Amino acid sequence: MIPAQVNLLPRHFCSISLPCCRSKLRKILTKSRASIRVPPRGAAEPRYCRVVRHGWLSLLLLAALPASPACAAGPAAWFDEATRYELGNGVAQNSRIAFTLYRYAAQAGLPEAEFNLAAMLDNGRGVAKDIAQAATWYARAASHGNPRAAYNLGLLYQAGEGVPRNVDLARAWFANAPDLPAARTRLIALHAGAPGSGPLMAPTPVAPGAGGDSGSGMGGVELVWTSPSQPEPVRFFVELRAIEGSGSREVFSGFTDTSSVFAPLPDVHGDYAWRVLAIARVAGRYTASDWRRFSITPD
Repeated sequence: MIPAQVNLLPRHFCSISLPCCRSKLRKILTKSRASIRVPPRGAAEPRYCRVVRHGWLSLLLLAALPASPACAAGPAAWFDEATRYELGNGVAQNSRIAFTLYRYAAQAGLPEAEFNLAAMLDNGRGVAKDIAQAATWYARAASHGNPRAAYNLGLLYQAGEGVPRNVDLARAWFANAPDLPAARTRLIALHAGAPGSGPLMAPTPVAPGAGGDSGSGMGGVELVWTSPSQPEPVRFFVELRAIEGSGSREVFSGFTDTSSVFAPLPDVHGDYAWRVLAIARVAGRYTASDWRRFSITPD
């Protein structure tokens, strides 16, 4: 078993070109809507089709951006451009454009962008408020070790906002942000959930899944789930398998106390299935989620 490796701050990321640069967006907008074929949910789709699915407004906002060499440089540059629009640094402040740009960088797996996207969803800034989606993006950022994402996700689990209320998961996420004084304070003040009785409840896989964003980028995939409060302390065991013909092979497995992990993949593209088990710490009894399938294809 491979232990699951579960820091926003200065960090260098490789530059991955995204096909949604301004010039391609402008070409898309010159065509009729009927001429753009959006694959059915579950099918592989290029990133520009994902934008179409999110709405024509995103295309119009991006096509309207002033010329900038950052637009085609990769996720780190998209993040920088998004920050400019969010803060109004050298451009007119526009939270909606910032959100769209952050989303592109986040879909490429950039943890800083994932955190900022989550914060905007959490606060309804530049987009309609959606705490459940915010929780998913916090979890994705936290799977890379982002302490602010871990802290915010802990708050959501403590309050039961956007996720099931689960004190043990809240404590686990606060423990993953030891350098934040607020997280240490809450961890001390928040007592573990009271022992209960009854069967363990299966975790619920959230991302990735068929028809949604694959959660891939930076050499691996972000696996996110939720779990209700359990009658006794549990750990989670994650299994990720590559589907090959009529069989499969394990490509990642590991234990974690939290609700997301980053699974490194040597060869990212392919078909996969994953599940998560809740395993009692003492008795060893367990319950498992259903298998969830997804595909990662080249853009």
